[in-house]
Parts: sequence; C-alpha cells; structure tokens
Amino acid sequence: MGLQRLVQLSPLERLRSGSTVFSAPVASNETLIAEVSTSPTCELFCHRHQTDQLLVLCGAIDLVVLQERTLRRITLREDDATWVSIPPGVPHGAINRGARPAVVVNAVLRHGPEDPRDYRPRRVPAALRAAWDALAA
Repeated sequence: MGLQRLVQLSPLERLRSGSTVFSAPVASNETLIAEVSTSPTCELFCHRHQTDQLLVLCGAIDLVVLQERTLRRITLREDDATWVSIPPGVPHGAINRGARPAVVVNAVLRHGPEDPRDYRPRRVPAALRAAWDALAA
C-alpha cells in the first residue's frame, strides 16, 4: 500500500513528571530545528521521499499546503501545540505574521534517499499567486 498524501493534524501529547511536563516522543529518522523568518516570501517546498512532522516551539506560523489544486492554511501556534504531518509530494510553505522568527521542530520520516531538491524552495506558481496573497493578507 502506498503512502497517504493527506496532511494530518494531531495534538501534542504531554506527560507530567513532578513539576516537569514532557512531550510524548514522535518517531523520526532525524530531527531538525528551523527558524521561519517574518519575510513575506512566497515559497513552497516539496519533498520527494520524506514526511515532515512539524511542531511550532516558539511563535506562530500559517502553514500553507497545496492539496487538490487548492492552497489551504493551517495555523500553528506555540500556545496550541499541534503536530502536523506532511507526506511526500505535498507542496508546502509558511507565512510568519509575527514580529520575530518562529522556531519549528521537524521530526523527519525518511521513505527513500534524500533528494537535493527537497530543501530548495520554489516560487509559488503564477496561477496560485492570488490565492497565496489572499492567505497572506
């Protein structure tokens, strides 16, 4: 059976131990920390052989995903901890409306070899630019 190409959301599970709260572990092959700047760039990423599992640690972003030829906005905030899982082949980008960079953790699941194009952003296609601008407004 092939991988599903639907973006999935799930709340962060928390475990309390005394006065400390831990997040439940999330399976991954590698973990990355990224800063999403407040720059208004219109860029999309599309990974060929990996699932991104994103969680905002600090700040907030509007994650934009392209599914069924439509741009969809998913708001992720540090005060509403939610994992979002983006399967391979789903173009996605982020809009940061805040005054400071947002910090995001990405628990990457690999499904094949890393492709050098995976981390090179692409400009939003002209046909989708008006929809992107509407989401960014």
